[in-house]
Amino acid sequence: MPVWTPPDESTWTSGLIRVFAGSFLRPDRRGGCAYKGALKARAGIRLAPGPLPSYKADPRTGFNLGPLGDTLDLIEYEGIEPEEALRRSMAATRERPEADPGLAAWTRFALERYLEGGTPGLLPVSHSWVLVTRLGKPDNRGARRYEQCVWGRPYASADGRVRELRVPVARELLGAAAQADRADLAAAAQVVAFGEPHRLPDRFHWHENARPVPDAGEAARRQPEEVRITEVSCLDGQRHELLRESPEEVRRRYAAHGLPALAAAVSASAFTPGHDCEDCKYTPRCPALKRLGGVLGIEDLTRPRRTWSVTNGRSYVGRPGRDEGCPARERLRRLRLPDREARALTPQVIRGHAVHTWIQERHEARPGIACRPDDAPDGRSSWSAGRWTVPREQADLGARMVAAHARHCPYKLSTVAETAHEQTLVVHDTAADVVVVAKTDMIYRDGSSWVYRETKTDARRNPPQEDDILRERPQLALAVLLLGTSTAIGEDISTARVELEVLRPHGARLTVIDPLDPEVRASARQVVLDLSADWHADTTALARPGPHCQSCEMAVWCRPASPDATEG
Repeated sequence: MPVWTPPDESTWTSGLIRVFAGSFLRPDRRGGCAYKGALKARAGIRLAPGPLPSYKADPRTGFNLGPLGDTLDLIEYEGIEPEEALRRSMAATRERPEADPGLAAWTRFALERYLEGGTPGLLPVSHSWVLVTRLGKPDNRGARRYEQCVWGRPYASADGRVRELRVPVARELLGAAAQADRADLAAAAQVVAFGEPHRLPDRFHWHENARPVPDAGEAARRQPEEVRITEVSCLDGQRHELLRESPEEVRRRYAAHGLPALAAAVSASAFTPGHDCEDCKYTPRCPALKRLGGVLGIEDLTRPRRTWSVTNGRSYVGRPGRDEGCPARERLRRLRLPDREARALTPQVIRGHAVHTWIQERHEARPGIACRPDDAPDGRSSWSAGRWTVPREQADLGARMVAAHARHCPYKLSTVAETAHEQTLVVHDTAADVVVVAKTDMIYRDGSSWVYRETKTDARRNPPQEDDILRERPQLALAVLLLGTSTAIGEDISTARVELEVLRPHGARLTVIDPLDPEVRASARQVVLDLSADWHADTTALARPGPHCQSCEMAVWCRPASPDATEG
């Protein structure tokens, strides 16, 4: 078993490891950092002061189901009517500002869906189930006490024979049967089956032990005869029972799948810089996170630490020459509110993803062999690449774009040794205290030179001339700033280059950009600054209504002029 090694110059005051068992092991599509999870599990760990604060919290809610939980607590535990509960959970407090109008609209909608159904005979439980393991002396992780908790809404029958954990999700349910070897389900079920009533400390006293609830009642304390875990979609109200087992079945599942995964997770030592760096207290000192002050051109350390990408910038500012900038759009997208009407995934967008994925799969299946036009899919009918299926009306266009890539396939060059698709470059801009994330289409090595390639698809018959390619394609501007420094790449950059490959139905065009050219770098700095400066300073994220609302997937939640944040 790997032994977790604490950061240098740190103290651990409590010897307590606390994990929310199910969510701790749930797969993260964004590629979460395993080390952050292991560090976060150690309640009470203190890091020595560094050049930047270890953590700067954003007072605004960052969890799209957080206000829903607060509202349900008021309804289920205090008997407050839903309207009043919504009002209270959205109101400003000493710790947080009033909830965003869009988040409030989503919360109202989610509450209605959640309350639509339930399990007859089960009552809400106002305490947390916590499974406590006490040790006589510190183990090889340095822990003296383990607390396993679960995230979700706890319910139980009046006689305690049945316990159910309902897990709200901000999406449609997948519908597939639960896999028997899911470690997150096994770990969560273990807590539901064998945990006892406790009160968890608030975030200001997180290093303290959870406290038993002696007056919880006999029904709350008895071991159940049946354990259930149910997902609840807050998008359409559907419910999916993931697990229904006896405690003995739960125990066997946990021993086989939950315990090994949980032991590995709390001892994890692998770093994965990315979105997890936003609220990780180890960010300023993480050895895997590259530091490069001045990427955004902002010198201001007063704002909460956040991640930023060109996608965030475009969401906030809009595209050049179009009156479509909307701070609320970026904020609601950052909250990952659901795209209820699937506006973002248009047939054209799906086609673009499929083209990228088809090319990536060919490169990975036949490294070193140049793509040929006849490697493209048959465009006479719908075709698929990865998880993307191109609709029939886009199939021919997409197939011809794949074929056009053959003209500029990197493997046509005999000096290309390797390619990597969908790589994520991450740097900490210490001047703005922002974690900058760039997800690349392709990075490859041409001899000793690193090449950053952005691939775009364009079906327009007569596309306009791009007079300012860095402003029109700001991903290239960020690529110039990152590729032009050894901090981001870590090796010789003297011959690095940035490429734009545009695939069209009747051909392809390749544009090469020198990231070391002073004029190019100056233009790139201005483009990135224009995309990030107002966003960085903004504390309100107000909506700016306009024609762009018609195609914005967040418009269904946006409430730009509502005087009452809880109005639906």
